[in-house]
Amino acid sequence: MRESRAESGERAQLATSLAEAVVGILLVAAVAAGFAVAPVGGDADAAPSQRLDRLASDALSVLAAEPPTGSGISRLTAACRSESAFENEREALATRLDSLLPDSVAYRLATPRGRVGYPPPDGLPAGRADRQTAGCAVTLRVWYV
Repeated sequence: MRESRAESGERAQLATSLAEAVVGILLVAAVAAGFAVAPVGGDADAAPSQRLDRLASDALSVLAAEPPTGSGISRLTAACRSESAFENEREALATRLDSLLPDSVAYRLATPRGRVGYPPPDGLPAGRADRQTAGCAVTLRVWYV
């Protein structure tokens, strides 16, 4: 009588192309499920004040990392050094904030040495970020116009 495969030590093998096809289908399904479950729009569900807080924080982080017009470690530390140093940085701060923030957002950057931007209106939701730098507190307020 003929021996069965199990008795002879041989095993049936799954075709490699079939295994690759199954893995590919699972990979495509996993990626599709990831897109279906992932939130769209990032902070679309966040309150306006939370989005504005994030905008203000990001803008201050950029200003803290940029080199100053004059001397100093960063644009913010230079603006905090003295009133004359703030005056040297005023235009660069305004220009940079105008380019960083969307057109629909107004701002007010305040330090003990001076202010740049627009006076904040009453009654509108506003975002705020504070940063301590070189013995000086910097506050950036942003709001939708």
